[in-house]
Amino acid sequence: MSTPEARWPLRRIVLVPLVLFVVVSGTAFTLAKLHLAKPAAGAAGPVTLGDAQRGQMIFKQTCGGCHGMNAEGKIGPRLAGAHLTVAQAKTQIDNGSGIMPGGLVSGSREADVLAYLAKIFAP
Repeated sequence: MSTPEARWPLRRIVLVPLVLFVVVSGTAFTLAKLHLAKPAAGAAGPVTLGDAQRGQMIFKQTCGGCHGMNAEGKIGPRLAGAHLTVAQAKTQIDNGSGIMPGGLVSGSREADVLAYLAKIFAP
């Protein structure tokens, strides 16, 4: 006949790691969903627009490989007709996200690309 004291070591060997796994996994998934390290939308600073025609050429050279030559989307998302603001695009360009590295264009080149994006985004 087994007594509760005889089964306790087995329960401890199984239950303690199981409970720890559930707690740690739950915490990790919760933190991932919260995106605590994600930059705020307004963190990009002021938005300056440059020349849209130059921006289109820079976009094709720098961004077209992932977003498509006409911003139709490929590996990266479709930007033509996207419901984004120029400030959101600036934040994405400055900080990057996912597989897109931050800072692919900066300074006047970024201002030109932002002017081009302002033309192709949905109103």
